[in-house]
Amino acid sequence: TPAHHRPARLHWRGALRAALRPVRKLIAPARGTAPRPVRRPSTLVYGLEDKVPLSALIPLSTQHAMLALTFLIYPIVAATEAGLPEDQIEAMLSACAMCIGLTTIIQCSRTRFGSGYLGIHIPAAGAIPLAVQALTIGGLGLMAATTILVGVCQLFMARLVRPLRVLLPPEVCGVAVTMLGVSLASPALRRALGLEGGGTQVELGPLAVSMVTLVLIVSVTVFAPRRFKLFAVLVGASSGWALAMFSGVDPTDMGAALAKADFVALPHLQLPSLALEPRLFPLVALLVMMGLVDVLGVTVSLEKMNDAEWRRADMGAAGRAVTACGIGNILNGMTSGFQSGLSSSAVGLAFATGATARSIGILAGAVIFATAFFPKAIMALTLIPSPVIGGILLYTSAYLLVAGMDLILSRRLSERRVFLVGLSVLAGLSVALLPLKGQLPFWIQPLFSTPLTVAACCAIALNLLFRIGISKESSFLVPEGANAFLTAQDFLERQGDLWGARRDVIAAAIPVAAQALEVIVDTGIAEGPVELRARFD
Repeated sequence: TPAHHRPARLHWRGALRAALRPVRKLIAPARGTAPRPVRRPSTLVYGLEDKVPLSALIPLSTQHAMLALTFLIYPIVAATEAGLPEDQIEAMLSACAMCIGLTTIIQCSRTRFGSGYLGIHIPAAGAIPLAVQALTIGGLGLMAATTILVGVCQLFMARLVRPLRVLLPPEVCGVAVTMLGVSLASPALRRALGLEGGGTQVELGPLAVSMVTLVLIVSVTVFAPRRFKLFAVLVGASSGWALAMFSGVDPTDMGAALAKADFVALPHLQLPSLALEPRLFPLVALLVMMGLVDVLGVTVSLEKMNDAEWRRADMGAAGRAVTACGIGNILNGMTSGFQSGLSSSAVGLAFATGATARSIGILAGAVIFATAFFPKAIMALTLIPSPVIGGILLYTSAYLLVAGMDLILSRRLSERRVFLVGLSVLAGLSVALLPLKGQLPFWIQPLFSTPLTVAACCAIALNLLFRIGISKESSFLVPEGANAFLTAQDFLERQGDLWGARRDVIAAAIPVAAQALEVIVDTGIAEGPVELRARFD
């Protein structure tokens, strides 16, 4: 290049950098989004920040994408219930696949708009009642408008997540994660036992398929070498699918179903209506709150999976996760898609494979997005036998139950916390054991649709109630001649239970306080009674 052209080239480069500066600033990680120092669990094959080789990245991402796309059955259920024409159902599925793919990429990217964790988005099961009502009243246009409204409300709620930290101590997070597992147990067992159609007779065929799927996933996870654990769910799901086809458990004529769908087609996106139905506003508000609790449960599970010394929820990451959900639902609404949320099943898949790298989620999002242009692929994945999905959900439910219990027991439990956890879990189980939501007003029924929402709301309310009478600072007059160690131990353990302090913190403070108290008493430094004072932030 001649020398007299170089300044012009440099000028254009500078102009290009200046033009892209706002975009780079927009997608750059926000202050405080840098990864926190963590201790990597020994069970992880690929951690959050690891570079995954292509030989493992492609199959891992494909597993997550396939699992996410199977949940397109939720918008199919809502559309069928509302009597939507087939062409509109196909358009809704394509739009939904596009949007959950884009939202997954946003969620897994460490920017001001995403949590940076392996969070996979799927159509939200809790949105089915709202979608059915909106489709029945005003068609796709009204459903799209309500989905946009949900997304806007989620963006607003994301700004409030950090101030809400005081409402979400580890025991409340633990209740949410535990009941997330309980919420998955009911649909998992219905699929595994062949009771989806409302029957009461257990079918041995679906049970056998689910057990084969579950046993293979657990066996590969527990007994296989670390590298083979990456394919645990793939091995279990493919074996279960093959067994279902050859045994006749899955009567679906896949050839006939796939023949109706095009191999390649551009998504038919439809613009939403700007009309809103005020009768649906209570449902929208409940869905926003349910989504917030669900995001918190999934985010805490992912944090704990990546940090062997997890102590408390990262509310900044939770807020960014809610932001990504809000953006995703706005995109879904603008394209007449279906409301989406974070997948708890993907958490179980990440645990089974021992891989939580964000690059897996980014590629999975790209695969989901690309699938929107292949209607046959979407249709095929929605035809995965229900017992196979039941086996995967049973595995995920078992993991979340134990993870939630571990969170609850990570802090010292006082009488207040014992009743907080016990009553909240009982409230959630009551929804599963006594499904009486049909007797409630329609607008409040979604709140009682899953054990998770009831238990989480109960835990938050009881946490606020039981904070009454607890002060950050407490003091105690040491009796003359008392044993220094026993006095410090009794006082700090009592206050630790009341404050909900970590066990290791109290265990470390006891000998230090006892030694200081002993020195003060033995040397005669103190004039008069000695006061032992403790403060907990």
